[in-house]
Amino acid sequence: MKPVAFAAGIVAIVAMAAVAAAGAAPTTPEALALGKQVFEKQCTPCHGADGRGDGPAAYLLYPRPRNFRTGKFRLVSTWDGVPTDDDLFRTISRGMPGSAMPAWGYLPEDTRWALVAYVKSLAESPLVVKPASEPASEGSQGSGLISVPTEPAYDDQAKARAAELFRDGCASCHGASGHGDGATDQRDEADYPIRPRDLTTGVFNGSPEPQDLYRRIVAGMPGTPMPMSEWAYGPDAWHLTHFIRSLSSDDQRARAEMRRFTIPVTRVAALPDHPDAGVWARTPVVNLHLMPLWWRYDRPEELSVRALHDGTEIALQLVWTDATHDATAMRPQDFRDAAAIELSGTPDPPFFAMGQKNQFVNIWMWKSERQADLEPAFQDLEKVYPNLGIDSYPNVSKSPLEQPSRHALTLDFNPTFVTAWGAGNIVANPLRTSAAEDLVAQGFGTLRARPEMNQAVSATGVYGTDSYRVIFRRELVAKGEGAVTLQPGSSVPVAFAVWNGAAGDRDGKKSVTIWQELKIDP
Repeated sequence: MKPVAFAAGIVAIVAMAAVAAAGAAPTTPEALALGKQVFEKQCTPCHGADGRGDGPAAYLLYPRPRNFRTGKFRLVSTWDGVPTDDDLFRTISRGMPGSAMPAWGYLPEDTRWALVAYVKSLAESPLVVKPASEPASEGSQGSGLISVPTEPAYDDQAKARAAELFRDGCASCHGASGHGDGATDQRDEADYPIRPRDLTTGVFNGSPEPQDLYRRIVAGMPGTPMPMSEWAYGPDAWHLTHFIRSLSSDDQRARAEMRRFTIPVTRVAALPDHPDAGVWARTPVVNLHLMPLWWRYDRPEELSVRALHDGTEIALQLVWTDATHDATAMRPQDFRDAAAIELSGTPDPPFFAMGQKNQFVNIWMWKSERQADLEPAFQDLEKVYPNLGIDSYPNVSKSPLEQPSRHALTLDFNPTFVTAWGAGNIVANPLRTSAAEDLVAQGFGTLRARPEMNQAVSATGVYGTDSYRVIFRRELVAKGEGAVTLQPGSSVPVAFAVWNGAAGDRDGKKSVTIWQELKIDP
């Protein structure tokens, strides 16, 4: 980092401490109890029961969940690297785009403040924010909350100064054009690999609002290679703030944040049976924001959802971009594209990823290779391995002369000898007539297919012009246990997931939404 002049304008600094520190976590036993209750439900799957960042989902997540015991946090607005209560509240409310930390802004405000109080209580040493004081001299550090000077104009002179500052102080990591392509072989304090942010994508771990970004430039991100930049304190940090924000748009920054939307389910006389049916163009669309659980930039940013019902059935159309059509998963290096809808069985939904014990979620999953199996026939291994040697099993419904001795296909076998098919595993059934699976889960590792007689979801997907369009249909009234009845006039929590086979997505490696609201017309 190159120290720069401590600008004369520093005398014009206007303390914003009162604004930034407007919130304070409650300290009552009731608040801590509420925070603990919510933490156990919503946070332990990633952060672990004791807040050590070792929950059952932690191994699926990159970056890793925070270990709250250490009292070390990335997003701080102080000179001392200690988060204020507002820092924690903002992180809980907004989540951390660029990681798997979702936004919890839809929880009641007092609940989020209670979570702040409980998270603070997990630290092995108290989190103490010192009284605020300004740096005593050029290039030195202050104490407590970083005050933000009055915002200067971003005129031509300021732009030239910002470009100079970025080149000298930031480009070595973030690259000359801000694409995060400077020094990329970096590690955090726990020795996990970490890359500089691509500032042109609009993905900011912390709030991109000007004052928050100003403080982050000065304070750095503790535990990462992003250092404190006390040398920029004053107008220079404002110039850098303006420069960095100019590398992305408001729309990009908005799409990077997880938000909760209401999806209207419009009542119509008749439902479409194809994802490209014209009625979808006249149906309200909601663009949901997706978050990869294993972070990467080449992610599907949005999932467009439309929904209709006719009083008996519901139909949902899902549309998302995907540059490749991955419709087989037979080779070890192949992974399929897929999409899923998750419905909560209760108005107060469980943890959004796979539900939790005694609180099931019903999952409708469409897979591209299941779709390909229907068009025109089941894809056998011979499709990708034409010279494959295939064992031939007896089929008592045919004479020996009718049974092939070479190139026997799965459909020629007696299901008894194709063990998963014979045991009734719907995934292994080559005679299936739908590209959808009707599933149920009550937490990680519990996902299973609902009984075949209760498989009630149908789905059809098409691929073209670098996008998928998939339609799911099911009767509103649920069939059997582990399914959710959808009542006209009601609202149901719903979440979504998308898998990109070309990116190696499978199982828990996927892009997801948080809980949304499905509002069904009477």
